Amino acid sequence: MYHLIRAGSIYEIWAVRPMSDTALYAIKWLPPGSKYDRQNINGLKHEFDVGKDLDHRAVIRSYEFGNTSNGAFILLEFFKTPNLKQQIVSGYKKLHHRLKDVLVEAAAGIAHMHEKGWIHRDIKPDNFLVNEASQVKLIDFNLSRKQQGALGKLFGGKSPVQGTHSYMAPEQIRGQNAGPQADIYSLGCMIHECLTGKPPFTASSPNELLAKHLKTKPPQLVVTDKNIHPELNDFVQQMMAKDPKDRPQTMKDVQMRLKTTRFFHMPPQPPDTAEETEQKKDSE
Repeated sequence: MYHLIRAGSIYEIWAVRPMSDTALYAIKWLPPGSKYDRQNINGLKHEFDVGKDLDHRAVIRSYEFGNTSNGAFILLEFFKTPNLKQQIVSGYKKLHHRLKDVLVEAAAGIAHMHEKGWIHRDIKPDNFLVNEASQVKLIDFNLSRKQQGALGKLFGGKSPVQGTHSYMAPEQIRGQNAGPQADIYSLGCMIHECLTGKPPFTASSPNELLAKHLKTKPPQLVVTDKNIHPELNDFVQQMMAKDPKDRPQTMKDVQMRLKTTRFFHMPPQPPDTAEETEQKKDSE
């Protein structure tokens, strides 16, 4: 049994159930065709090599890599739910009543990657699957790289400028070594989007957008939404500091701070409760 979940520009995601198994799995598949080349095959194999080292409730499990006449693939844990970006677009305020739980889990998944020696380098809402029970799965390790040791930092040259423009840390944009603080910056951008419905910076061109990450101070969340608590506002500002040294130094620190930081003055209500309240007002 199999069916298509999503088709991207390069890869397709399928749900599959082997005939000898009762469990569902996901397959990230590179089909034969114009995109089936050494670069994309190696990218898929790299993603598996990263994922096979990871074993955490908030990170998608990677089970197997294969390259056959029918294309290359990774066999993955099945976790069918909209990604965080889709949920933000469909109504970001619907997330607010459980946002702390979601973000603490997201940070825990990234912290596990860092503990295993990997930097994700593409933290964004699209790369987190989140279900209604606030279970989180970090996905897509295509751009992930091993953390550099002291010698690597000393003698390493420029890194490829890779990432998603709306979430890239200044050091990534400059092609410098991207350590854990780069993922912390990107998570700060993601938190901003979860709270306001849009990334911290927008622009009319990619170069203008990257320049804002390099030079422009992030918007104050408390100006956008008066219910956002200053504690959270200040912490997100710290996460998005231009200099990596001014950010929290580990994702574990971020996870602990998110647990203890007050998010809102008035706790947001679940969407159904809010709708019922409005209906009561209308009926009065």
